[in-house]
Amino acid sequence: MSLAGPFDVFVRASLVLSRSGKRRSPAYEVQLLTQDETPLSTGPGLLLAGGVRWTEAEYPIDTLLVSASPNTAQSRIDPALIAWMRARANDVRRVGSVCAGAFVLAAAGLLDGRQATTHWELADLLARRYPRISVDGDRIYTHDGNIWTSAGVSAGIDLALAMVEEDHGHALALEIARRMVLFMRRGAGQKQFSSQLAAQAADHQPIRELIAWISEHLDSDLSVPALARRVGMSERNFSRVFTQQVSTTPARFVAHLRTEAAKAKLAATPAKLESIAQSAGFGDGETLRRHLRTDGERLRSPHPASATAAT
Repeated sequence: MSLAGPFDVFVRASLVLSRSGKRRSPAYEVQLLTQDETPLSTGPGLLLAGGVRWTEAEYPIDTLLVSASPNTAQSRIDPALIAWMRARANDVRRVGSVCAGAFVLAAAGLLDGRQATTHWELADLLARRYPRISVDGDRIYTHDGNIWTSAGVSAGIDLALAMVEEDHGHALALEIARRMVLFMRRGAGQKQFSSQLAAQAADHQPIRELIAWISEHLDSDLSVPALARRVGMSERNFSRVFTQQVSTTPARFVAHLRTEAAKAKLAATPAKLESIAQSAGFGDGETLRRHLRTDGERLRSPHPASATAAT
């Protein structure tokens, strides 16, 4: 998926633009480069054919995007490939990585003095091995000059959509996201761990269903009394069960969810702050600003023993 996701984004961009009559030639010509001429074997056993060895890449290259499996972080990277990456970085318009591809860029010295990210499981290792890199393991993707990096798996799609937006505008990127039936287009500032995903681990089905409803009604009355009535529980019992299941209080969870939604809208739309604040349930822009300033901290549980579940 780290490979096929971005591949599909660029191909769809070409199809949409050609069918609209805005371009006669493809917006992107995508080429798969591999370590050798044999089909690329993925972790689950799928074989990808049709690529050429990286030494036979067609030139010129506009965007060089490196995707690698997590095993790359623990493996010796071919010195010839590292030298090739260093040389190509001077010729291409931008260089990027998906998942452990960041380790290839790091080995080539392309991330020194830059901000970068990778899959959350590998972020600490990347930071320890390459201390000259400013590693942010929370972010979906980073964009530092002409160097782009993303987290793993589906995050490569977000990275590719951001590149398309840079090249051809917001409308095309949004159209591709719709055609790919994405739940939302995630901006660079989105965290790899979303509060909604963590909350869906709740064992109590009414709480899980309530969380799904909350995410679709952020501009509604989401006070504890209103939410307790919705699940047919007393306020005291609801607060106790919700905190036990989600590892944070209902008020903190709602505030964080609204802030995440506002951040996504701020990154994806040109709408005014006041309008975004109202749609996210904050009422006014000043309240949203206050939450944006304080949202740097993660959701905190009042019970230390349950903090891990919310991480």
